[in-house]
Amino acid sequence: MKKFELWYSAKPYYIGQLFGEDKACYNLETKKTIGKEGLTCPIGFVSLYQHFGMKGHTGEDLMAKNGQPLYCSQDGVVEEVETEEARGLGLGIITDEKYDLGEYGEHYVKCRYWHLKGFTVNKGDQVKVGQIIGYADNTGFSAGDHLHFEIKPVEKNTDGTYYNVFQTNGYYGSINPQPYWNKVYSQDIWFFYKLIELIKLTINFFKTKK
Repeated sequence: MKKFELWYSAKPYYIGQLFGEDKACYNLETKKTIGKEGLTCPIGFVSLYQHFGMKGHTGEDLMAKNGQPLYCSQDGVVEEVETEEARGLGLGIITDEKYDLGEYGEHYVKCRYWHLKGFTVNKGDQVKVGQIIGYADNTGFSAGDHLHFEIKPVEKNTDGTYYNVFQTNGYYGSINPQPYWNKVYSQDIWFFYKLIELIKLTINFFKTKK
């Protein structure tokens, strides 16, 4: 079984909030989200994650400018599309095959991309590493433009739908993506694919000239 790996979906790779951290505060009346300064939230705000029943942040917040293209981090099928802006626009892409996740066993993996501005893919689409899937923004429970990225080991139900293997772990089934990054940018793979296409077109052109 192949070991699971991830390609960076945003360039440069800079983390604003790690998995498990608690840096977001939420106002129950205004529904506004802000970044935490220091160890506690200001008056009128509570911990965003504790309010929604989580131990802490369920993924990594990656630096991304408003409208910045975001690239697919692992091959798979678009299984989840969130279009309600108040919740944050987002995508969930499930791998085509199971992978070795080390201490977490062998499972399919759902990669989730959140707080987006828009998508370039639809539910059911097959996507590959290097493909643009959407654009960064600040939709939903967010304090600024960035990409929220998380991964969830999943398995299939008998009806073909998926369930989170570790749903009760305090992070809604998410696990830390940090050990799985292969330190290669997905958008660089896209350029490689385009180069291969160009080479093939050039070869075919000269073949037709013979």
